[in-house]
Amino acid sequence: MKYDLLNESWIPALDKHGHTRDYSIISILEAAPRLQRIVHDKPLVVASVQRLLLAILYRSYGYLDMDEWDEIFESAEFGSQVTNYLLSPPCEARFDLFSERYPFFQTANFTKDKGVTTSVKKLSLDLASGNNKSLFSHIADAHDFSLSPKEAALQLLVCQYFSLGGGVSGSSVQFGKHPNLTNAPLVGGAVVLVEGENLFQTLMLNLQMPKNEQWLEHTIDLPIWEQTEPEKPQTRPMKGLTDYLTWRARHVRLIPDSDGRVARMFFAQGLPNPKEMEQEPYFAYRLNKDDKKLPIRLSFERACWRDTANLLQYARSKKTGIDPEDLRPAGIQLLAAEDNELIDALKLNCLLVGLDNNKANPLCWFEERLPLSLNLIEKDRASHNQFSAHLLKGLETAEAIHAQLLSAVRTFASHLLPEGARVQDVTTKVESINPSRFYWPKLNESFEQFIWALNSNSEDAKSHWRKVCQNIALAAFEGATQSWCYGGVKAQKGLSLAKQQLEEALYGRSWQRHVYWSQDTQEIVKELYRWGNPDTPRRDILAALRKSLDLQKSAQLASVPYLGSLLSEHGERAELQAYVAGLFASHYKIYEESSHKSLGTLWRHADESQRPGMSFRFECLLESNGDQLKQILRQMVQILKSKDIAIDYRTLMEDLYHWDSDDKRIQLKWARDYWAKPIQSEELESSADITH
Repeated sequence: MKYDLLNESWIPALDKHGHTRDYSIISILEAAPRLQRIVHDKPLVVASVQRLLLAILYRSYGYLDMDEWDEIFESAEFGSQVTNYLLSPPCEARFDLFSERYPFFQTANFTKDKGVTTSVKKLSLDLASGNNKSLFSHIADAHDFSLSPKEAALQLLVCQYFSLGGGVSGSSVQFGKHPNLTNAPLVGGAVVLVEGENLFQTLMLNLQMPKNEQWLEHTIDLPIWEQTEPEKPQTRPMKGLTDYLTWRARHVRLIPDSDGRVARMFFAQGLPNPKEMEQEPYFAYRLNKDDKKLPIRLSFERACWRDTANLLQYARSKKTGIDPEDLRPAGIQLLAAEDNELIDALKLNCLLVGLDNNKANPLCWFEERLPLSLNLIEKDRASHNQFSAHLLKGLETAEAIHAQLLSAVRTFASHLLPEGARVQDVTTKVESINPSRFYWPKLNESFEQFIWALNSNSEDAKSHWRKVCQNIALAAFEGATQSWCYGGVKAQKGLSLAKQQLEEALYGRSWQRHVYWSQDTQEIVKELYRWGNPDTPRRDILAALRKSLDLQKSAQLASVPYLGSLLSEHGERAELQAYVAGLFASHYKIYEESSHKSLGTLWRHADESQRPGMSFRFECLLESNGDQLKQILRQMVQILKSKDIAIDYRTLMEDLYHWDSDDKRIQLKWARDYWAKPIQSEELESSADITH
């Protein structure tokens, strides 16, 4: 059985016409200028194949200086040097997937004790085998399952690059007992690759020459296909860059059936990751508060664009006197070092591929793309360039506004729990509300627009970005807390306080809702003000209007001769208008301010001493409707009259139209205006300290 990866078509790629077909290793490198990119429904396959092709290019060219790299890039194709290497004796018969002497990326004659084999499903994280944790598989072990040679080759690469540690590896005939399984080289971070306008450019833009030239020394550095003797699964020194790029993380031997499909294999722990490679060259790293280098990861909780600064800028310690470090992935380092007009004219992207896991349990894999503007890449270690500084400021703005959102939700959560609840309980409640799910995903598209806008007008771009973040934060708060709009008074009070805090933090102003009074409302109130003019009051009309407060249909007829031409054609609306006219007649002090003022605000002024009875009455009002609402309102208007507080009848009338709305927005508005007093309580003061 033979399956030569150099000549068999097994690598799927998309051409410039949008067609997908399979290529061999030789043909895909020859056709690279005419192909868009490698494609597969499993993103780990894409990253694995590109890593293999990069290893071949490093081995073919050896160490390239900048002039040599420019010459190859400007030629727009890989020369005969690559093909000659692949057809040379060191590669001859070394790319056969099922070779008896040199099976590709496997261990010849590798056999487990007692001939114990493993399902080929073990190669892929999305397939269940035994008791392993998988991503998506629902295939039982009893079900017949096999891979074609093409898929077996692709999944073999994924296994060597992305296998998760954990569990007993077993023993083999060759090496005896193997160590427990450990993570493969690409686990724990996001693989970051610069994407050009075709596959040739993509591979070249990630072919960053290592600072240590010995890493590509032909007599020392050997990729896996040139290594002849299988090695014990023990730590050994790294021979060079291509040795590391083709690291045998697992000892594997595929067992093909007569038709070339693979159902079973021998499988065990291979070489632990080498200590010499402290930083994976295709990861981006950041410094934590203790200056420890940590790889950038992809996860559900954190969108990759939030780490753009770590991709494009030098890592800077928070401690003084420490020089910045270049912890960026290889492709970004190449762009920072290159000064090539051809590159400047390209439209580039960053491809990020990663596997999120928790204690060796796979959670999800990711494939994300970010637009890459060359202006944002720092080339000077000493200082930020203008555009990267703006980018960093924009990222800090998004994070700061997110912190303000969390602080407001924390204030709300504290009102949902019993008084004196533990800090941990409040934190758990905030996590369950999870406003972040309404915030970060909504910023994805806007962030791309922000990046491109930085190139033209940085100040306008920053200003627009801040407004977008503010508006999305406010919408995220409302989305996360929407279900509590129908809650009791305590929940509404918490919403009122929290939203006032958020708007004050976001916009530096108290909450203000724009009210647009209907034309019929304005006309009725205008006429009421004319009848209630203190200089010439129409006492006969006011007396007739007061009769409508008796809540008897016959009594309401008394107001019709005066309001008939002004009342709405809709019965319920007209009834509310007549009722508010009756309230006016009972307390017709003219409200002279042009801005609106809800009954919640007025009741707050009346309740300056914060008496329990006043608060209880207001709580009853918020939970009432129908005739009960009208009775309570009538009593409250008389209390406001006794305190000589004018009522904004335009706003009252307009609010009552929407009192029965499903979203309870009027009750929430009144509650906010009543309880959201000027921020002076200890709780809100501490929140303000956090958010500013």
